[in-house]
Amino acid sequence: MNETFSSLCTVSNYLSLCASSKLLLLVPGFGLNIFILLSLVSSLLGRRSKIKKNVAMFILGSTSCNLVNLSLWPLTIHWQHHGRWLLGAHMCDVMVGAKHLTSSASFQYISFITFSIYLTVVCGWGPLVNSRVFLALQIIFPLLPVGLMELIEWIQGSSVDHLDPVNLTCFSFINDEVMRVLLMVKTALCLPLSLYFYAHILHTIVLSAKRTQRSQRSNVHLAKVFSLISLITFTAHVPGAVFALMKHTSVCQEMVRDFLLDLPLLSSPVILLCMNKELRNQCLLLLRRNPNNDSVNTKSISNTDEQHKKLNMVETDKIQR
Repeated sequence: MNETFSSLCTVSNYLSLCASSKLLLLVPGFGLNIFILLSLVSSLLGRRSKIKKNVAMFILGSTSCNLVNLSLWPLTIHWQHHGRWLLGAHMCDVMVGAKHLTSSASFQYISFITFSIYLTVVCGWGPLVNSRVFLALQIIFPLLPVGLMELIEWIQGSSVDHLDPVNLTCFSFINDEVMRVLLMVKTALCLPLSLYFYAHILHTIVLSAKRTQRSQRSNVHLAKVFSLISLITFTAHVPGAVFALMKHTSVCQEMVRDFLLDLPLLSSPVILLCMNKELRNQCLLLLRRNPNNDSVNTKSISNTDEQHKKLNMVETDKIQR
């Protein structure tokens, strides 16, 4: 089965199909992440910015990592289009290391937003969350696992060669057991832990609303948002992680695995929009910001002002009568 499957994968039409699919996803991937970055910058420069500094740093870190990762896609598209890797083993290792580092850091930065909300709402540790030292540790931590692994392999002189000298392919997980372990930790520990954070935060808010006899309407909306975030997170991460933990021998299966592992680059901007209302509102403002809309808005404002004046005149006339 593997032999016939691998023989199908050597067809140039299949390689060009993989390259074209990557190319089609490259444009929306860049567009979404750049739009999130512009919305964040415009919100921070605005006078009424309500985004907390630690959340802003996590959004900036996640989006920047996604953009760096997406900028490496043309290398993959290049070798898939030509049917073989032409840039040497060193460049292959650099690309793979950068992709691992940025994808891991982007996921953890988004997880830290949920973790910060958990510490503030459930544990009541708001001052710790807002401290600069804790923020600095959270920013540095996502870079440690992959960075330490690369450093240990470099010191021991046992770095993994990601370039297949026979097929001239450059993949992330060929002969790399350490990366499989890190991915297993993320799938088995980090994803369920983030789901637990969402559930515990929602449970705490619902209980406080019952004690103070507040309306549960906003909590129902919050439950829908958390459910949507959890669904997007698991849909984007689990298929690629499960596929990556399997043993593969064909180039075709490696390409499918590489493609699935890149899906979070498209889902993380959507998750950030669901998480932060201020960022979402700023995105809507940027979408509506054009000369036509501005003229329409000014006309509508002037019309409403005139209507208010007319109503006030009528009311004063009635009072005088």
